[in-house]
Amino acid sequence: MVRHASLFSQIVGFFDRNRFARLVSVHDAERNAKGFKCRGHFVSMLFSQIAQAKRL
Repeated sequence: MVRHASLFSQIVGFFDRNRFARLVSVHDAERNAKGFKCRGHFVSMLFSQIAQAKRL
C-alpha cells in the first residue's frame, strides 16, 4: 500500500517539533493556556491561513 502525506502535513513537517517545544518552554508561552496547547494553536492558525478562512 502506497501512502502519501497531505500537502498540509508536509508544510507542518517543516517546523521542528523539538525546537518549537523549546521555544515555548523558554518563553513560558503556555503559562495561561486553558484550552489549546501552543502546538495545536499554531497548527490550527496555519491551516486557517492556508485555507484563506474569512472567519474563525
